[in-house]
Amino acid sequence: MPTDLACLREPLAHIRRMEKAVDSVIAFLMSVVTAAFTALSLAYIAHYNFGLSRQEIRTSALAAAAIIAMLMAVEFFGKKLRKPK
Repeated sequence: MPTDLACLREPLAHIRRMEKAVDSVIAFLMSVVTAAFTALSLAYIAHYNFGLSRQEIRTSALAAAAIIAMLMAVEFFGKKLRKPK
C-alpha cells in the first residue's frame, strides 16, 4: 500500500503534466514553422515582385529580427523583474 495518497487522489496527474509539456512544445514548433514560412514568402515577394536585391532583403530582415528579439527580451525580463519578492 503506497504511503503517498496524492497518487490515489489524482492518478493521472503525471499524464496531465506531460500533455501540457507536449502541447507547449508542439505550439512552439508550429510557431517556428509558421514564422519561417512567412519569412520565405515575404522574401520571395520582395525579390521577385518588388525587385529588391537579396542584400537589401537580408539587411532589413536582420534589423527587424534584432528589434523583435529586443522587444521579446524586454517582455521576458520585465515580467521577471516586476514579480514581487
